[in-house]
Amino acid sequence: MVVVFPDLASFGLSRTRGFLSDDTPLTSFRDGYYAPWDDLAARLPALIASRALGGHVGALPVLSTSGLTTEPDLRRAYVVLAFLVHGYVWAGGGDAAVVDTVPPQLGEPFLHVCERLGMEPVLSYAGLCLWNWAAVVGGSGGGVGSNEDNNDGDDAGAGFYDLEELVSLGSFTGTRGEDAFYLVPVLVEAEGGTLLALLLDALAAAVNGNDDADDDDDDDDVSSGLVAALDRSAEALARMARHLPKLYPLLDARAFYHELRPFFSGGRGMENKGLPRGEVVFQRVDGSERRARCVGGSAGQSCLFQALDCVLGVRHEGPGGGRESFFEEMRAYMPGKHRELLGQLARLPMTIRGYVESHRRSDERLVRAYDGCVKELRSWRGRHMAVVSKYIVQPARLAAAQEANGDDDDARETRNGARRTNGGDGTGPATRGEREQKEEEEEEEEAGLQAVMAKGGGDELQGTGGSALVPFLRQSRDETVGLGQQSARGK
Repeated sequence: MVVVFPDLASFGLSRTRGFLSDDTPLTSFRDGYYAPWDDLAARLPALIASRALGGHVGALPVLSTSGLTTEPDLRRAYVVLAFLVHGYVWAGGGDAAVVDTVPPQLGEPFLHVCERLGMEPVLSYAGLCLWNWAAVVGGSGGGVGSNEDNNDGDDAGAGFYDLEELVSLGSFTGTRGEDAFYLVPVLVEAEGGTLLALLLDALAAAVNGNDDADDDDDDDDVSSGLVAALDRSAEALARMARHLPKLYPLLDARAFYHELRPFFSGGRGMENKGLPRGEVVFQRVDGSERRARCVGGSAGQSCLFQALDCVLGVRHEGPGGGRESFFEEMRAYMPGKHRELLGQLARLPMTIRGYVESHRRSDERLVRAYDGCVKELRSWRGRHMAVVSKYIVQPARLAAAQEANGDDDDARETRNGARRTNGGDGTGPATRGEREQKEEEEEEEEAGLQAVMAKGGGDELQGTGGSALVPFLRQSRDETVGLGQQSARGK
């Protein structure tokens, strides 16, 4: 019997860009009717800095969403309105630090757009990264995936852009550091763009080809395609991980933690940060309200890595072996089509792990290829832990120490100002040789890993996704094991 695998195109995926899709995000609305949204979004950083956002939102007309007729239109509306909503909640109240009620000028259209996209009313990973990028004028592409260690034109990021050729479309601060925080994940998504199609095609050929294989030679030919796909995937995952350190010279950790990260919060977990009920209230034009208790945007909402887990057969449990894992909870914050795809992938009759296990005794080469691919995925998760440590764990510790020592805001601001003028936002004069910069990045990653692996190393911190941050990251990495690692761990 032929096993049918999902058609990725029906879920809006590109075979070359993956979850970025082939539709480059719109930089403005094609219908001038929505120009007031475009204008306000373009001025958002300045309006936040001047504490004038609330008045401008109050002056907006309530625009109908009926003119948003295509998927790119809806995605543009989601990015613009989500940034405006979060800017309003966390900096739109003038002298009041936080506002828990969003007026109908934003609430009405945002709820409609989220409903049509199948998403929760909060700024999630899709709005922060997948739909929030554009190439600068003159950008040629060809940077990601086309370097000297990737000469295969079919690989994931071939023909995409380098970081310096990209800008983000939505921003709270207008800084290049904020840009980089959104755009480095875009590079990762582009680099891994073909992985899902590559692995699914190879698995389908292996599973369905085995039914037609008459002898051991035919069986070897079937497995060879899967071995090649796993080897290529391992190489791509290694390249994906090498994009992460590009963030370090551009985004200062303390600036991120204190100035940018608060804007990502969705309400849940913010009971002591200005939202006593942990929820945001969206007003509608008919006088009704929608109360939303959401988590904020996080990398856990990336469909790419959850999809790879499904196809590779990497399983994640909930805390303490619970039934629902953090990854499953995060699916509610993905675009509806992406969530539907994950549902289908979770029900695959055969995963790559299952296929490899069934050939474990007869095909050592296949086992090595699988373990090598999963090892690179585990390594990716380790390097992501280092990024989290640098930008969340270590600044949180420093802030706690300063608070305990009675360090005041003026002293911190003096240091912050000095830090920014020395290039902390990526615009300073300091430039280093490539070798020196690489060594510094490696040292930062190692320090980050040591920080999160230390006993009590940030275990109490909550991520914007609402999880116990460090324990979740440790668990997800430790659950990413190949067949050989699993055997060794079980001894």
